[in-house]
Amino acid sequence: MTEESKKKALTVAANVLTYKNRSSAALYDRLIEKGQPEEEAAYAVSRLMELGFLNDEEYGRSLLASCRAKGWGRARIKQELKKRQLEPELVDRLLEDFEPDYDKMKKLIASKLKNNPSPDRAAVKRVADSLARRGFGWDQIKRALDEYTQQLEEME
Repeated sequence: MTEESKKKALTVAANVLTYKNRSSAALYDRLIEKGQPEEEAAYAVSRLMELGFLNDEEYGRSLLASCRAKGWGRARIKQELKKRQLEPELVDRLLEDFEPDYDKMKKLIASKLKNNPSPDRAAVKRVADSLARRGFGWDQIKRALDEYTQQLEEME
């Protein structure tokens, strides 16, 4: 590997990162797709990590915050982090202390139930299914539904 090929690999990697932040594995794959030899792609990824321009943990934290802001639950976020090619150990570490945003969950419930104080079972099931698709567990869904119901009762 020549100095020129190293510079070219770094330039291509930097260009790729200007368009979209990526994990180290995703960047490596993208460099290969763009025609960089494996050795040069690995060098570019390694060098960018060494220089601090590529950090999977920071990228994962940023992605986690973005997913949480969208109102996603743990399972859906875990799926997204894995899709972005973050290491399974890092994904588990990032989600270790994850707590869902119950306020967002209650807002979603309110929008689906239209603030109906006594929805029928089918409406509640649709809301629960919607929250489950967003990656929330049954305990979290039940808690959010209970808090929503209690909030409506207090408003009466």
